[in-house]
Amino acid sequence: MKGMLFMNDAIMDFNIGDTNFISLVNAHRYNSFVDEEWTFEQLKEHFELETKNNNILVLQMTNEGVECDWKIEINNKVSSIKNIENCFRKDKGYISVSNNELYLVEYNCLTMAAQFDDEKVPDEDCSKFKIELENGNYLVDIIQFYDVDRDIRFGNEDVDIKFVFTKIDTIEPNKEKIYWGTY
Repeated sequence: MKGMLFMNDAIMDFNIGDTNFISLVNAHRYNSFVDEEWTFEQLKEHFELETKNNNILVLQMTNEGVECDWKIEINNKVSSIKNIENCFRKDKGYISVSNNELYLVEYNCLTMAAQFDDEKVPDEDCSKFKIELENGNYLVDIIQFYDVDRDIRFGNEDVDIKFVFTKIDTIEPNKEKIYWGTY
């Protein structure tokens, strides 16, 4: 299936919707609905709660609202990040996998599902950005090489963002946050 990712150094073009925020989400556990008239503060609190529950990792990709097509690498090779010093920013988070899949989704998908109870994550556009993984708990290293606001690349010309999945026995709760959030 086109767009489906496997754990073998998959690289994909994430080029749909509003990419000011990109999220890694367990669609089977993520509670998407917030309110028909949600405010950004409610949505932010919802993201933080679902992040704490290891159902989603939300990344704020830009401070200036710059839309961008992102080249994203997915792998499970810890060795691929051991010596990365030159990057724009990096962080770690935890996520649980069920039904052997996660999805990368963008902001429009999250907000439509937050507003309408019958909308789900992923939507039709984001459903092609499926990542197949064994069920379980994962530490996710997130490395961003491209600062879209200043149009500057750090250390990697071929990839904008890298997600490295390490299966772990015991999951730790995430901090209640939007990664790199400035709101």
